[in-house]
Amino acid sequence: MTNKSKVSVLIPDLSSQGTTRGYIIAQGLQKLGYQVNIFGFLFGEQIYPEPPVGLPITYFHGVNLPSLIKLGLDLSAQIDGDILYVIKPQLSSFGLGLFKAWRSKKPIILDIDDWEMGAFGGDDWQYQGSLIGDFLSGNGELKKPQHPLYVKWLEKVIEKVNGITLSSKFLEYRYGGTYLPNVKDTDLFDPSKFDPMAIRAKYGLSDYRLLMFTGTPKPDQGLEDIFTALDSLNQNDLRLVLIGGNKNQSSYLKTLIDKWERWIIQIIPVAFDDMAEFIAMSHIVIVTPKESLTTVAKFPLELIEGMAMGKPIIATKVGEIPNILKDTGYLIEPQSPHAIAEKINLIFNDYSQGENKGNLARQLCINNYSMDNLTKTLAQVMSLFV
Repeated sequence: MTNKSKVSVLIPDLSSQGTTRGYIIAQGLQKLGYQVNIFGFLFGEQIYPEPPVGLPITYFHGVNLPSLIKLGLDLSAQIDGDILYVIKPQLSSFGLGLFKAWRSKKPIILDIDDWEMGAFGGDDWQYQGSLIGDFLSGNGELKKPQHPLYVKWLEKVIEKVNGITLSSKFLEYRYGGTYLPNVKDTDLFDPSKFDPMAIRAKYGLSDYRLLMFTGTPKPDQGLEDIFTALDSLNQNDLRLVLIGGNKNQSSYLKTLIDKWERWIIQIIPVAFDDMAEFIAMSHIVIVTPKESLTTVAKFPLELIEGMAMGKPIIATKVGEIPNILKDTGYLIEPQSPHAIAEKINLIFNDYSQGENKGNLARQLCINNYSMDNLTKTLAQVMSLFV
């Protein structure tokens, strides 16, 4: 392959699933000299997050099966990469990629950043419905391309791919392949380029001490524990900034707002390249997932964002978080609102110490989770196709 080789990155849902991870891998490939184009379906109202500058995207609006098959054939005709890099073992990305690879004889790499079946109980999950009825009936569950049955089928052919990259050690142990942890561009995410006080003033938030959560609000992310901690502290200048997620509020997020609106500042959506500015205005980044089949398998991107920006970080001892953060943050047991409250007070009582830890976290990020780390590993993966 020459430096003009094309790589097509396939993302399952440009409104939610795999988008950020796909962008990061695509940027790493661009730095290695590959021509990169993102391909995918958009099942929501808008692409989220908005792509980085200089990363082209070709997409079709997603629909349910069987209509998706025709759209997939049309999209496949536009996928022109010499190498296919598929994000997630989902029907709308991996299924499409397998078809294109079979038809065009192109090599295919699969990236796995979640244990997809973990959300459904893991390996013990079994389909209980009627295959024909649920596929053909008007509201049949199998019309949805995200259905776990398709993921389970696709997991059985993962061994057919030419390469696998994985975001966590858990996933590496489960599937084999090359460990490719989440990273951030530490030149873009550089706290020295931002004035937190000026940014807080810009958004009318100068009167608050800001905690920040940058992931998509889900029940396993421990947000209730954070709000319970804020209730117990009952300090009027504290706020939790929820940044990111889709434009339309999920029922879960609406439940949180109904109960804890007092503590919430919501900022959505945010473009990929703009995230650093918003994290810069925070005082503390909080990453407190509960322990579940999905969270133990994940490498939380929001953790790396906080580390890159040199923020004091409160995080739970779940999955790989302790190994990533080490002693550069404030680690607590999961589902411990009291511990969250205690660490919030500890940090604000000696904020300079929190900043010192944040600086150490940034250096750890530069050493292990920067774009340079990603490109070095990607170069090794892509060398198999030279």
